[in-house]
Amino acid sequence: MMTTDKLIICVAPLGSFMRKEMNPNIPIQPDEITEEIYRAWNEGASIVHIHARDKNGIATTDPEIFREIDRRIREKGCDIIIQHSTSPGREPGACVENGVRSLEPHPEMGSADIGVCVVMRKDQEIINLWSRSFIEGLLKTMLEKEIKPEMEIYTPGGIEEVNLMIEKGLLKKPYWMSFVMDMHRTVQNVVRYSPKNLMHYVELLPSDAMFSTMSIAATELPAAVQSILLGGHVRVGFEDNLYYRKGVLAESNAQLVKRVACIGRELGREPATPDEARKLLGIPKLQNGRLK
Repeated sequence: MMTTDKLIICVAPLGSFMRKEMNPNIPIQPDEITEEIYRAWNEGASIVHIHARDKNGIATTDPEIFREIDRRIREKGCDIIIQHSTSPGREPGACVENGVRSLEPHPEMGSADIGVCVVMRKDQEIINLWSRSFIEGLLKTMLEKEIKPEMEIYTPGGIEEVNLMIEKGLLKKPYWMSFVMDMHRTVQNVVRYSPKNLMHYVELLPSDAMFSTMSIAATELPAAVQSILLGGHVRVGFEDNLYYRKGVLAESNAQLVKRVACIGRELGREPATPDEARKLLGIPKLQNGRLK
């Protein structure tokens, strides 16, 4: 495992399911999303994990909407590392293959979820078949486009899949892995957050790997603090948590970023700038906004 003095903070301003009825501050359209990203960047976020919505607020993989968000970010003079989610949209008939469309605008990073994911929403079960063959194809696409993968790990077995991808030469050092925790209530087989579970994940990491932790709702903050103490990095934002504290809705993604940045500083981990994060992750320097 690789450790760094600098703390990489990723902000996830919205996901596929969050609605304004849950928190009126959730950004939905490109202008709102861009403003949230800009404010979070000013508070110390160096990576943004982007989901897109169509005009009706439905999660989409439409590359033109991703491209518009990217353009708006760079037009504001914001040099944050742009990472696109490759999660399938929520349009009728959506499937995991649709998620690859989000890579067409050529972001600097892209997510790669590991394993079969069964999402429970009310009386509906949504199966995301992130199979081994699909992940291999996704990583080959990222290699060709020079997009840095973020390997999202839901179970300890996911780390073994990453080891296989390393053996196949589909990942470049340093490997960037993100532990997704405490989604067990809505996603089948996901590991709940506990200090012991997170430490077990860290023990399984391959050499030359860096890790980040994201945990859901009330466990977002304790998981982030432990991740910082263990030499890892963090993700916060409305995709994972709508509250600042129990019963108090967060005012913005920037508010969540500011808090974890302050904690990082108190623990001796100064937030990395986007350029510092690029250097740590092996991502090329930003040139002309990398918009294509």
